[in-house]
Amino acid sequence: MTGRVLHFRRPPTLSVESHEAACRVLETPLEDREAKVAELGLESPDILLGICDLLREQGETSPRTVRDEARFLYGFLNKPERKIGLFDERHYFLGETALLAGAACRMLFRRTEARRWFDRADSSFRHTINAVADWSRVSYQRLALKVEEREFDEVLELVPSLMANFQKLGMSEDALKTRFLEGVALINTDRLQEAAQVFRSICEEARKAKNEKLLAIATNNLVQIHGLLGQTGDALADAEETLHVFRRLDNRVGIAKLQWGIGTLFRTQGQISAAIEAYRASLAEFSEIGMRSDVAALHLILGDLLLDAGQETAATIEILAALPIIEEERMVPEGMAAYSLLRDSLRQRRINRQALRDLHGYFEETQK
Repeated sequence: MTGRVLHFRRPPTLSVESHEAACRVLETPLEDREAKVAELGLESPDILLGICDLLREQGETSPRTVRDEARFLYGFLNKPERKIGLFDERHYFLGETALLAGAACRMLFRRTEARRWFDRADSSFRHTINAVADWSRVSYQRLALKVEEREFDEVLELVPSLMANFQKLGMSEDALKTRFLEGVALINTDRLQEAAQVFRSICEEARKAKNEKLLAIATNNLVQIHGLLGQTGDALADAEETLHVFRRLDNRVGIAKLQWGIGTLFRTQGQISAAIEAYRASLAEFSEIGMRSDVAALHLILGDLLLDAGQETAATIEILAALPIIEEERMVPEGMAAYSLLRDSLRQRRINRQALRDLHGYFEETQK
């Protein structure tokens, strides 16, 4: 490939050969790649573009794999400094792989690691001709991180500026994605009617753009809003439609979050058994794709729900399954007081219900 790769934010149409070569790289075990650099074409911009495209597609299916692959590619490109393309392609790919790794870490609830990757992406994109657009994509990820850290007022303040920036750059899909952050912040500040309007607007725009993925994710958020408002019929109708789309797209994260939302809906309706079943289906899906933060959250939610059902022993088992994950992954530092209270109450064989709810509240989030 000749010329600069940075005139586009998404890979162009690659040749069949380049796509197949990218697949071969990802099929080769990480430990074997260094010895096969020339054979695999790891220094080819076309192949690197294909790999980044494939990893981006896997973000909703296997974020742990994406993190590991992106981390390998970043290290490969960075040490020693390799000659990639003719201009600033190396810096672009360093930035892109760092951004992929950071986004995956964010999904895996590894916030400190995510910030470090976003800093690396910023630093690398600084040397590219498309820096403003690429920095905007990093800004989106940082803002999504603020949602997860419950800085909702700051998110609502910053969303309009980032949206305007994307629109000015002609990045309409990224602008639409930014509205998700607004909607999620509104949900978490109990402005449900406003949030519903935001997600309906997203659905309308996604339909116009024929963007099935964003349409499904927006509808999934509407499922949760309908559930919180007690609108069972609307929620279940949206859920059924969304589930078909997620399965067709193999969006396992979307499927798991949808099942979570259905569990919440059933719980608000007092259907405890159905809620437990839906939450357990979500937990199993998250376990398979390695999203341990969501696994921990669902164990805590199930524990709370089982207490409602008078099953204290089963609730204790669920909570005990969550605590080691929270400690090992160093999750929710802002929730450590609730964590300590809950852990101590378990030792005393008397579950502190408020500490339990405070702790799983730190994990609660809708899709962005």
